Amino acid sequence: MDFLKHLPSPIAPSFSEALRIDTPAGCWIFVSGQVGVPLPPDKGSVTFEEEVRTTFERIRNSLGKLGAGMDHVVSIKTYLTDLGPYAVFSRIRGEFFPKDPPTSTAVQVAGLLLNAKIEIDAIAFLPAGTAA
Repeated sequence: MDFLKHLPSPIAPSFSEALRIDTPAGCWIFVSGQVGVPLPPDKGSVTFEEEVRTTFERIRNSLGKLGAGMDHVVSIKTYLTDLGPYAVFSRIRGEFFPKDPPTSTAVQVAGLLLNAKIEIDAIAFLPAGTAA
């Protein structure tokens, strides 16, 4: 399957950090849910704002490993354990997507792995002819 490229997770071998699917029109990239807690989690705690920024930075790093950037993101799904600080998330999302923001879904959940307060997954599209 030459059209599939798995980016192994540095945390767990049982899932991919991201997956790139090459098509004649371009590459679809699916980034697994990312959290912004310190890894390993016993490295201390961070503020919600720091967690959101780190989450987006991890998404950006995953995309970069597959030849894409944040400007290629077409959709994100966000899972929050509390919708109270949604405005903080929204402001930071705007910093990472200052132009032509992707579609976005946000839902409140009962809990996340590693006691994270936020998890985000992303889908990106890298058009054919763009360096990948």
